[in-house]
Amino acid sequence: MDKYYVCQGCGHVEFDASPAKCPVCATPGDKYKEDAAAVNPAEKEGKEKHVPVILVTRECGLIPGECSDIHIKVGSTPHPMQEDHWIQWIDVYNNKKYVARHMLTPSMEPAVSIHIKRALTGKLQVIESCNKHGKWTAEAELL
Repeated sequence: MDKYYVCQGCGHVEFDASPAKCPVCATPGDKYKEDAAAVNPAEKEGKEKHVPVILVTRECGLIPGECSDIHIKVGSTPHPMQEDHWIQWIDVYNNKKYVARHMLTPSMEPAVSIHIKRALTGKLQVIESCNKHGKWTAEAELL
């Protein structure tokens, strides 16, 4: 089971240990809090609108041969994006190492596409943050 460490500044999650400083907001690592329940597993009730759905496409439409397209949507049934209930951000990791954060607002759809270097291998982890129902995770293999 993963150990989660949560930044008290921005909610960023690190796996297994806190960093020297938050890669998102630069909060010092001693301000992270260990929280085994910080991220909801895919099996928890309500998953159809919270668990990220990940599609890995090895061919990139923008930089052919150099990168892979990763498409992420929140929920097999898209999560609502309303003024009082929305997905705040989506964080992406490769082999439990932070790669990027994508901020969302209620005026957006609960989905992002990213381009990663094709040389990256292993597991891609995604954590999303719903302002009402917390953080949810999913992972996919990078081929």
